[in-house]
Amino acid sequence: MILTTDAILYYADYPVEFVEDIIRAKPDANQRDILNSVAKYQRTSVRSGHGIGKTAVEAWLTIWFLSTRPYPKIPCTAPTQHQLWDILWAEIAKWLRTNPALGRELTWTKERVYMDGHPEEWFAVGRTASHPDALQGFHSDHLLFIIDEASGVKDPIFEPVLGALTTEDSKLVLAGNPTKITGFFYDSHHKNRELYNTLHIDGRNSSRVDTEFIRSIEEMFGQDSDVFRVRVAGDFPKALPDSFIPMEWAEKASEAEAPEIERVLRVDIGIDVARYGDDSSVISPVLDKRLQEQPEIFHHQDTMKLTGNAVQTVKRYARAYPWASIHVKIDCDGLGVGVYDRLYELRDTIVDEVEMQREAKYGDAEPEDRPPAFELEVVECHFGGEGGTVSDDDPIDYQTSTGLMWGTVREALRLQTLKLYKDDKQIAQLSNRKYTVNSSGKIELERKEAMKKRGLPSPDMGDALALALYDPKLPTWELI
Repeated sequence: MILTTDAILYYADYPVEFVEDIIRAKPDANQRDILNSVAKYQRTSVRSGHGIGKTAVEAWLTIWFLSTRPYPKIPCTAPTQHQLWDILWAEIAKWLRTNPALGRELTWTKERVYMDGHPEEWFAVGRTASHPDALQGFHSDHLLFIIDEASGVKDPIFEPVLGALTTEDSKLVLAGNPTKITGFFYDSHHKNRELYNTLHIDGRNSSRVDTEFIRSIEEMFGQDSDVFRVRVAGDFPKALPDSFIPMEWAEKASEAEAPEIERVLRVDIGIDVARYGDDSSVISPVLDKRLQEQPEIFHHQDTMKLTGNAVQTVKRYARAYPWASIHVKIDCDGLGVGVYDRLYELRDTIVDEVEMQREAKYGDAEPEDRPPAFELEVVECHFGGEGGTVSDDDPIDYQTSTGLMWGTVREALRLQTLKLYKDDKQIAQLSNRKYTVNSSGKIELERKEAMKKRGLPSPDMGDALALALYDPKLPTWELI
């Protein structure tokens, strides 16, 4: 092989360096992100606009994996023969020619690329995604599946792939324009997002995309069109008509820079209490209605243990932000009422303990340097309560308080006034919930039971965030 043993061991974990040193290519920032993701994660899913150089990355990954693993197998597929043979397979041939040593070690044919002398054991092979068994029967300690234009690949093709991802060095790469709002590729960025490292590449942020192409699409179809979303922005077609919060709003709020808060004056803590075996209890803190801190997630806890965790959270934030009032909102439908009752019972004790700690710390300080008296509010909330509008001038009327709470989240994300804690599970929960317009013209959010029938988990993180932002004492339901 052209590489020493030490070099192989090094490059096996560093595909970017392999591409630069051995293939002699210069990946851009987006391409580097894809390469590093495949090295680090078992499953990578990339949605992108047209022309960002994903086919080159797939070719580089094929050569890298063949060169740095013993006896690997790399099944590649695409929806059409043209995409597989004329584009991907031709791209592999192109990059093999950049370094003569690669061409001497790796043999390219119209159907496979293999290590010289090992055509049946050490190879990459193409299979068009026209039959359900296209990717069946592949097993190896080192296995890399490459699914090109994954939106166009039918779901049955993926079933044997998932069954084969059993070894430590088995990997799956999905890539393509996000052309459909159903199917395996769509789910990898939505309800199954937590299983993947997902990447989104907007063509407007790629140096490889011709600005004239972008201008032409925008001029012909408009930025709000599905053509522009799919071909340029790398977004799925517009969210389902009954999708309440667009995924891109949640993603943008997760990627935004944290606001600079000189002195936190308010901490809102939403607590969603699990009611079913597979659900989670979540404590979600938000600072000044602008910055979400990391949610705390608990599984299979009784109400007393969860109450204890809530008490610890309140005390921790009281210490961290002594000038802030703390407002705890608890879902009291079902088991949550037990947490509310106990926390309300402990309220005065918590306040006294916090005041004693502050007196010890600030007792000798000047009056202007002493924090105000500690204010702790424990609020009983009900997701099935009375509805209304988020603000006086809001044309949307919600049937129940569930819509009001989630409507507050939606408005914060629409205006980008809230920086979300970055968590793929939370993004999926926020963007997966549907809504309908009932016979009275009011908005009704999808019930949790209906979500579970669609194979989705309960949106516990979304509910906890909604509780944190919800403020029933504000008559106009406006954000502070």
